[in-house]
Amino acid sequence: MTTTVLQPATASAPRAGRVPRVASLVRAELLLLVRNRTTLFNAVALAPLTVLFFTTLGLTPDGGGAGVAGMLLTALVALALVVVVYYNLTTTIVARREELVLKRLLTGDVSRAEIVTATAAPAVLVLLAQLVLGVVAMAVWLEAPTLQNPLWVAAAVVGGIVLFVLLAVASAGLTRTVETAQLTTLPILMVATALSGLAIPVDVMPDALATVAQWTPMYPVVALVQHGLGAVALDGTAASGAFADVTQPLAALALWIILGALAARRWMRWEPRR
Repeated sequence: MTTTVLQPATASAPRAGRVPRVASLVRAELLLLVRNRTTLFNAVALAPLTVLFFTTLGLTPDGGGAGVAGMLLTALVALALVVVVYYNLTTTIVARREELVLKRLLTGDVSRAEIVTATAAPAVLVLLAQLVLGVVAMAVWLEAPTLQNPLWVAAAVVGGIVLFVLLAVASAGLTRTVETAQLTTLPILMVATALSGLAIPVDVMPDALATVAQWTPMYPVVALVQHGLGAVALDGTAASGAFADVTQPLAALALWIILGALAARRWMRWEPRR
């Protein structure tokens, strides 16, 4: 007579791997994105409409199409990072936390890093879609931006995404409600934009302010994109793209990523703030 030993169902069921877990969460997040028509419209139409707006303003002098396209591409990268990735992700994480979604996810096999990765996926895809559609619109209405060194543009986009995702996680931990996110994100939104060198070139700032600006979060992203495109400054000098000239932006970007990771680890909250 043989005896059959019954094993618990959970004992024989293998745990899902990391990739399937993240893929499942990403699919759920993308489904929410598709159902949000406003966000989907912004992802599809905002960048082309921005390019069309500048074209109708007559800001494309003869022979200057490539220069204007480079300026617009730099602006699209910077604005998408601070609005689409940083601000929107901050509010999304806060909403998920207050609705106890994050707490429920942590009761399973999903790690905190996997939750952040999946939650950030829609914002990253929207950013990439805006850049691709923006470049296509520039090629149609202006002139495709020239790439002097694609490596620096890729480093700016990838590094910027990592940095502003981490800053969004840290800011979410300091934000009590979705409504107050407008206040907690304001310092980074204002400082990162004002001192990025996008609206006001660093070369025309006072020396002390220029030194500070070069170590703010958005400056290295803007500088790397400009070096990758070979952008021409107001004084007529072109960004060389040489490694010696991008050492400081790369160092600033790496420093901010480290600070962002430490801040996210220190301040992120996974349960509602009471």
